[in-house]
Amino acid sequence: MAEWGEKIVEWLIAADRNLFRIINGQLSCPAFDGLLPLWRTPEFWTPLYLFLVVFMWINFRKAALWWMLYFVVTVSTMDLIGNKLIKQTVQRIRPCNDPSMFPDLILRIPHCGTGYSFISNHAANHFALAMFAFLTLGAVARKWRWLFFVWAFSIGWAQIYVGVHYPFDVLAGALTGILMGGIMATLFNKLHQRPIFDTATTSLP
Repeated sequence: MAEWGEKIVEWLIAADRNLFRIINGQLSCPAFDGLLPLWRTPEFWTPLYLFLVVFMWINFRKAALWWMLYFVVTVSTMDLIGNKLIKQTVQRIRPCNDPSMFPDLILRIPHCGTGYSFISNHAANHFALAMFAFLTLGAVARKWRWLFFVWAFSIGWAQIYVGVHYPFDVLAGALTGILMGGIMATLFNKLHQRPIFDTATTSLP
């Protein structure tokens, strides 16, 4: 039984590495080479964050302050769990720091980073925010709220493309983030008795 377990783990690691090589190498695109290294940075998305803050404040005032607080706590808690608990426990080396990956790897940012690879905190944080926003914004975002997940997925994909995470790092980060976002959204909705934005008369364009 233990031997089968080891074989499954070995197969998963090999599949993860092969998928990384496909995304990082075979799917190279000059447009992505310039865009995705920026796409994954918080600075690139600062205008979006500012827009959300301004939009929520203008339309919901004090009610929006609770939403913003939960929004910040969601990403802060997820970042802490990912960095201090999961990464330090698993201690998986990043592909761009693994000598066995060097012959095939394309590093598209100046530095690989010294932290561990599993999980991807970029993916975890953004999927946590996506899930939280999806479950709490209700009628505000309507059909557009699915775009939060597209946004989170694209950032996770960028982490693989630039060479700093394996696909399974991103997948695990996404699942962990969805769980965290769901928990925080449930707390928010329960403590405020209902999603306070479900009956909003103002929605995103």
